[in-house]
Amino acid sequence: MTTVQHPYVIAYAGEAEIQHVLFRRVRGEWRLTHAEPRRDDWGYGILRARSGASRQGKPLFDVVNPRRQWTCADCGLCQVCGETARDPETGRYWWLLSDEGESEDRGWTNAPPTCRACIPAAVTQCPHLRRGRPAVYTAGAFEPYGVFAVIYSRSGQLAYPLAEKEIVTFGDPRASHALATQLLVCLRDLRLEPLEVV
Repeated sequence: MTTVQHPYVIAYAGEAEIQHVLFRRVRGEWRLTHAEPRRDDWGYGILRARSGASRQGKPLFDVVNPRRQWTCADCGLCQVCGETARDPETGRYWWLLSDEGESEDRGWTNAPPTCRACIPAAVTQCPHLRRGRPAVYTAGAFEPYGVFAVIYSRSGQLAYPLAEKEIVTFGDPRASHALATQLLVCLRDLRLEPLEVV
């Protein structure tokens, strides 16, 4: 585990970027895009919000950095230290979930995994986890499910925010009007683990 002062996925004030988005016709369909497109703007067919990666400025504990959250959720990296959350002995991924908006019953989460070594500190220091009832799980696998997104309406090429933190699954017709802020993943072969094992 890499020692870090603040959780890897949180945003910092110096990383904020204004989202300059508009609509363009792509293969006969109006799609939301950044005004100055880059190759890494898209993930699973959905436009991703831009953010800096400097980790400079004041830490914003109630905001996640969209790119770091996406990378951790997509690659099985720990949201606290940024290293792998895959257990080298079992091959399973450690996940720390709370009953406050994240549940194994729902089948998906926006919370990236948390490696076994970081779970004790996360449980004692994270205000979100202290408000809810944290539970430790391991997952045999995980896969992308969709995104939290801002949905935009179109007037010509102009884009206007219509709704925030909407759940957009892959293949949803609203995907062409969405700006993804967080990746959602389905957890497979989920097993409740005793908190004492970490």
